[in-house]
Order: sequence, then C-alpha cells, then structure tokens
Amino acid sequence: MRHRLDLIGDIHGELPALENLGRELGYAVADGWRHPEGRLPIFLGDLVDRGAHSFEVASLVRELDLRGRALCLMGNHEYNLVAWSLGVPGYERPKKSNSTTIAEIERQRDAWQPLLDWMRDLPLALDLPDLRVIHACWHVPSLDLVTPHLEAPRRPPTEGGTAAWVRSHVALRSPFEGGSLVAGLPGDTADHDAIIPHEDLIKGFELPAEKPFRDNDGKLRTRVRATWWSSARELVLTDKPQVFGHYWNVPPVEGQFAPPHPSGHPDLRAWCDPLAKVCPETGSVPLEGDFACVDFNGVTNARADLACVGALRWPEREVVWAMGPKTATTTPGASD
Repeated sequence: MRHRLDLIGDIHGELPALENLGRELGYAVADGWRHPEGRLPIFLGDLVDRGAHSFEVASLVRELDLRGRALCLMGNHEYNLVAWSLGVPGYERPKKSNSTTIAEIERQRDAWQPLLDWMRDLPLALDLPDLRVIHACWHVPSLDLVTPHLEAPRRPPTEGGTAAWVRSHVALRSPFEGGSLVAGLPGDTADHDAIIPHEDLIKGFELPAEKPFRDNDGKLRTRVRATWWSSARELVLTDKPQVFGHYWNVPPVEGQFAPPHPSGHPDLRAWCDPLAKVCPETGSVPLEGDFACVDFNGVTNARADLACVGALRWPEREVVWAMGPKTATTTPGASD
C-alpha cells in the first residue's frame, strides 16, 4: 500500500488559511476533511496562539485525530499550554506568546479541558521509512538524553490503513505522563538558562551568537537558535529527508526551503518580509533537497491582511501553501 501524506505546518489559530490550504490539497473541508485519494493530514504542531481561532483549530485537529483521519505532533505552543496547565516548574505564569489563549482557557475551562488532555498525549516525532517528522529538529545530543525515557515501542499495525501505519512509526512519545513530566527526563525546567533536551527537540537548540543581538521582542541575546540545515549539521540526524515547522519561513518562491537566519533574529525579518509581501496567495513547487520547513508564519507576520499555512505532500515531494484572511493576531513577534 502506498501511503500518501500531507504534512501541515504551523497554523497558530488561523482557521481561514488552514481551510484554504485543505481545499488546495484536495480535501473536502466541509465534509470532515475527506480526500478522494485517501490521503492523511499530519499536523506538525503549533495549532494554537496568535490567531483568533486557536480553540476551533485545535478542536478540528483533535476530532480528525480521534476519528483516525489525521495525526498531530506536539509543537512548543502545545507543550507550553500543557506545562502551564499542569504547573510544571518554570511554567506557572503565562508566556507572552500564550497569554491570550490562557486567558480564554481560564474563562472556558470546561470547553478547553478535553483539548488540553489531548495535547498532553501528543507524540514528539515520527520516523517513517523514508521521512523524518518533528516540530523543530532531530538534535542528536538531546535525543541521546531523552530516548531512554520517551522511546515509543515499534509495533507493526495489525489492521487499519494509513493512520494506523503512521502511528506505528511514532519514535518519541509525549514528555508528559499523568499530571507531570515523565519521570527521569533531564533538566530543571525552573532554571530558564538550563538546557532541557526534550524542549530542544520542539523549540530548537541554540549555539553561542557571534555577537550579542536584540531579538524581535527587544531582549538582548548571547545565544542564537541554530539554523541546523545550513550549519551544525553534525549535531542533527540527516540520514533521511525531513520536514519540520517552528522556524519562521516563507514559501520557497526563490528556492529557499528553510530560512537562512535564526528565528527571532532581526536578519530573519529583513530577509522574509520583502518576499512575504510579494508571495502568491496559493502555490506549489517541487521540493529541492531533503529539508522542508513548512512554517510560513513569516508571511503571517509580514502581511497586514493575510495569514499563510503550508504543507509538504509526500511522497510527491511538493511544497504547497495557501493564504486566508488574517484573524485577530494576539501577540505579534512572540517566538517562545
């Protein structure tokens, strides 16, 4: 059986853009996201925050997941919400990036609790025979530390179609268990300067900056998030093609399949803003190389009126994107 997948990047509550992308990919969006070819959407996390429809997006993906019509990985924004809801040390207070969502949760706790319970159990990574899938990166030093605690048992599916087959390739399970983090995970989450390996996999690892710089929020930084696809490759698994989100990017209108500058760095905005403003509202291009970053939040931040969501069609190796009316942005520029 040839399994056909659509790997969908960061949505951040932008429901109109997601629905337009679904139609661009051939899904009957109004009919439970059915696809005539039986394709399976895989969401790479960061469903929530910033846009006005975090609840609606998370509810949609949860319903598709529970019905076996999709699979979702944990992004750093899902992680942050769950860690806050469980009172994980270091997450007792809302972050700038999720403060609006948390205020909504506190107003509608009964409605949000099933979503938080579902987010808590989302896996971190998929290791398919011909593709690696994760929210940020397969950072080898972090993998060495967390795999003994989070490695998922590999069981070939005994029945079911593409969804069951994909689930049988979960490589790392959720870092949460019950009402807290999985016992034995290294790192002190109360120390914001500590290196926490399971967080590096969904937030990206950092390296010393060539010189201090102020990020998009004005904070002085001495470390910079690694652009591992162009440097520091020796620190990342690169034995297979891989798709990821997290790092603000724009559709590859100039053949750039991952951003040339780190998230949060002012050089990134200087690069992506001009491209984002002239990017077609829909499009598709063949994937060049083996790294595809399908987080097109760079467009959403640069455009006053439109948000963008992207995907990688696999095994066709085609990057697809679509824009939709931008909803009320909650925290522009927040990157944590």
